[in-house]
Amino acid sequence: MKRVLSIASVLFAFVFAVSLAAQAPAKIGSEADYAATMKEVGSLAGGLTKAIKGGDAAEAGKAVPRLEVLFKSVHAYWSDKKVADATTAAATAITSLGAVSKALAANDMAAAETARGNLAAQCMGCHKEHREKTPEGGWKMK
Repeated sequence: MKRVLSIASVLFAFVFAVSLAAQAPAKIGSEADYAATMKEVGSLAGGLTKAIKGGDAAEAGKAVPRLEVLFKSVHAYWSDKKVADATTAAATAITSLGAVSKALAANDMAAAETARGNLAAQCMGCHKEHREKTPEGGWKMK
């Protein structure tokens, strides 16, 4: 019996450690990494918006943890570059995601939408200041 409990404890600790490692923010080391991060943010944020507007708290809640991890990486990226407004926007985005999560847990879709709007405002402000359209129709950082 002790052996079974020991094995179960080791397996639990391993699964927990892997889970934490998967949620750790990845270092954004290049503009290509940053672009990939932003593409993932855009996809998840679109799903979050659709789910909140559709009143589906459970579906909306699936995007929040990954968005938090991504914005922690974005925050570290801008902090390392010493770009104050972008660093602040990323920190505010993380705070907004916390408010989204809290509202979804309470199934308060109006509050979730308000917090999601605050998140979107951070995204748009940073995009306006730190990216520009390329002649090919894509985007690049200024």
